[in-house]
Amino acid sequence: MIFTDLDGTLIDHHTYAAGPALAALDACRAAGVAIVPCSSKTLAEMRALARDLALAPAPLLVENGSMAWFPSTWPVLPTGIETLPDGPDGCRVVLGTGADALRAVLPRVARRVGRTLRPLADMSLDEVVARTGLSPGVASLAMAREYSQPFLMDQDDVALATLDGAAREAGARITRGGRFFHLVGPTDKGAAVALVRATCRAGHRALGLGDAPNDLPLLHAVDDAVIVPRPDGSPHPDVVRALPGARVAPHPGPAGWGAMVLDWLARTSAWR
Repeated sequence: MIFTDLDGTLIDHHTYAAGPALAALDACRAAGVAIVPCSSKTLAEMRALARDLALAPAPLLVENGSMAWFPSTWPVLPTGIETLPDGPDGCRVVLGTGADALRAVLPRVARRVGRTLRPLADMSLDEVVARTGLSPGVASLAMAREYSQPFLMDQDDVALATLDGAAREAGARITRGGRFFHLVGPTDKGAAVALVRATCRAGHRALGLGDAPNDLPLLHAVDDAVIVPRPDGSPHPDVVRALPGARVAPHPGPAGWGAMVLDWLARTSAWR
């Protein structure tokens, strides 16, 4: 199976299109390889994207691993952890913290680091559209946070480790994606990936692809890790340092994603 980040990885950082990856997506369908998106996106955003890309029913890992959604057709559901019904087509496993509780944590982090932290929730729809390039309809889905608080910092001079340390004092965590910092509960993408992998048959092999520091837990939780370069063609140095043994895709975004997925399929028994 494949666990993948979305923005800047499976879909283009600027256009949000997956065009160069479509052939690899077709090959995954033909090989019966499940594709599990794992992103900072909301469940509403992911549902729409899974529909647009015709992804086979598979778990959706949302808001940086804060919640795992399982389709009703998934063969095995997690054991030993509460599952919440989510309509007739699936269920949720909440790993993180509600957005309202996290909203109360953000001012404490701001005071601790001496910076102004501006949450996405305080931005207008027009501003979110301007900052992200999303359509108004998709931007509204991105703003409908249930388990995280994306934010911007007035000065980009505080190390991520310092921000995260301040959040951990309040029982939360901070990671960084392509555009925003993300305040989440005591979870990450790796915890969500591990939850899904525990429902799979023994001996399965998992590929992971990501481009940013918030993807590091995901990449550590798979068998084969691929770093997708940023739009300028260079891989993120923090990700490279943390994963010196990972392969680096030859191109940014979906072009690199497609090339590495096709190569991985050719190397695995799933493809043969």
